[in-house]
Amino acid sequence: MGEIYKAHDTRLNRIVAIKVLPAAKSGDPERRQRFLQEAQAASGLNHPSIITIHDVLSEGDTEFMVMEYVAGKTLNDVIPKGGLRVPQALKYALQMADALNAAHTAGIVHRDLKPANVMVTEGGLVKVLDFGLAKLTDRSPVSLDDKTQTIATAPLTVEGSILGTVSYMSPEQAQGRKVDTRSDIFSFGVVLYEMLTGRRAFEGDSSLSTLSAILRDDVKPLSEVAPDVPPPLETLLLRCLQKDPEHRCQSMREVQIALSALKRDSDSGSLYTTRVAPPPVVKPVIGEKKPSGKMALIGVIAAVVVLGGAGTLFFTRKHATPPPVAQVPVETPAPAPAVETPAPEPAPAAPAAAPDGTLNNDGVLEMVKENVPAQVILGQIRSSKTNFDLSTPEVIRLTKGGVPAGVIEAMRNPKRTPAASAAASAPASAKQSTPARPEPVAPSNAPIPAPEPAPAPVAVAAPPPTVPPPPAAAPQTTNVVVSDAMPFTIALAANVPSDAEMGRPLRFTAVQDFRVRGVVVIPKGAAVTGQISDTAKKKFLGIGAGKLNFELLKAETAGGQQLSVRALAARRSDGATQRPVETNTRTGSKDIVAAQGTQYIAYIDGEQSVTVPQK
Repeated sequence: MGEIYKAHDTRLNRIVAIKVLPAAKSGDPERRQRFLQEAQAASGLNHPSIITIHDVLSEGDTEFMVMEYVAGKTLNDVIPKGGLRVPQALKYALQMADALNAAHTAGIVHRDLKPANVMVTEGGLVKVLDFGLAKLTDRSPVSLDDKTQTIATAPLTVEGSILGTVSYMSPEQAQGRKVDTRSDIFSFGVVLYEMLTGRRAFEGDSSLSTLSAILRDDVKPLSEVAPDVPPPLETLLLRCLQKDPEHRCQSMREVQIALSALKRDSDSGSLYTTRVAPPPVVKPVIGEKKPSGKMALIGVIAAVVVLGGAGTLFFTRKHATPPPVAQVPVETPAPAPAVETPAPEPAPAAPAAAPDGTLNNDGVLEMVKENVPAQVILGQIRSSKTNFDLSTPEVIRLTKGGVPAGVIEAMRNPKRTPAASAAASAPASAKQSTPARPEPVAPSNAPIPAPEPAPAPVAVAAPPPTVPPPPAAAPQTTNVVVSDAMPFTIALAANVPSDAEMGRPLRFTAVQDFRVRGVVVIPKGAAVTGQISDTAKKKFLGIGAGKLNFELLKAETAGGQQLSVRALAARRSDGATQRPVETNTRTGSKDIVAAQGTQYIAYIDGEQSVTVPQK
């Protein structure tokens, strides 16, 4: 539509931009009047994301417009290959939508929205250019390049003229029909698609094939070209790209509100939770009633009750009503001399249970033999009538029978109810290597066994009884099931050189806590590992040979375990999960392909279970 110059305003001592409408395009008085009217309308827009028009002047047959000079880059130069990160794209898109809404409210339709007409300052402020200018009708011949143009002899049999840039036109604009604010919404969707993917939504070998694609074809799904884009954002984008204006978002205000909600979700980290696959639905058998939520809760409570009563059921069935047996009298050995004690004969085993169901040593051994959990055995000891023999031979027999040290300790004082410790449930074999206390010593009036017959009586002095320290409280942990494809944000821990060799290890860190049901699974700053993948000869996301791709491997959890992770939300058809290394920020060096701090989205690779501390 004209030429742009950078100029110095000598009156106000400032740098400005001047857009000139050449005499060949402004010779018609009616067109010159339209130019002034459109410029006046655009100058009435007072918005931080709309370029400010200072003045409209005439010099002979030439009209020119004095505008704000913006120090920055066009969106064409800002969008990298592969597209912008979602948070960055949302930031720019929201400002563009706000600017377009302000223009539409003032009755101005842009008609030529494209990345070249959007500038981004160094501080991230968006400026939309050329409001109203695209309404000027250009009667020039058809041009096959992608500059702003009007095609007088339309490629389709339609009335009117086609105005705008071919790749970013709406279908009604491409057909030469009357356009309204919904045409800008379609063009906005095309620009947003390019921001997210790094590729044009509609592109052909010529202007004719591009126009045909706009009228006929759907855009390529984002799951194939930009897998990091969350579904809610893709849904909004597709609503903007509907061919029929009646099926699109009906106002830019509607688009702005939807983008604001998406940006809030993105800032809070909840935008990506929609990618988590729902649990599989189990279809009920025909004729079978689907259990209600109340019945499911009752089932859970019943399961807890059954587990708690497992020991009671076992012990009751084993010993509640034993058949009468002939009782063999057990002779109590005479007290041994206090100083010299000959090696006694092994003590006879205590009966399994008394007729009244009293729990004794053999009852505990039988529960251990039947693999009853240690916690259940402890509950039985504390709640049952007991008659334990804890002489030295019996302690040895219990230990050899696999009774945990914590259970033996509870047998010494059945009515004491300390908190369950890790020692209670640990195997006895593990405890023998690092005993928590000295082996119990028999009192002076009990026989002391010897592993081998002693050649002579041994003098034994009974030591004073020792009180063992209370068991240490076990750390509170919880088991968490992490679903496949759950996302979290990571950042590069070091620069990636452009000549990085295949297989080179990469280090990342978690940008924020990754939580599942409120429990921190991967803490902020946790290490995430990856490597340069050997796929340089394959094409992925339009990137050919010689480009670096990477894959993710493991992420460290809060409990010190390793979770398998990948770089894509879903595996491709060939099973690959690599993605390009390209950074979304300028590195300032040709030797660096991705700078330290570049952020990516990592995904859990398959459903996994981990144990993490519960705070």
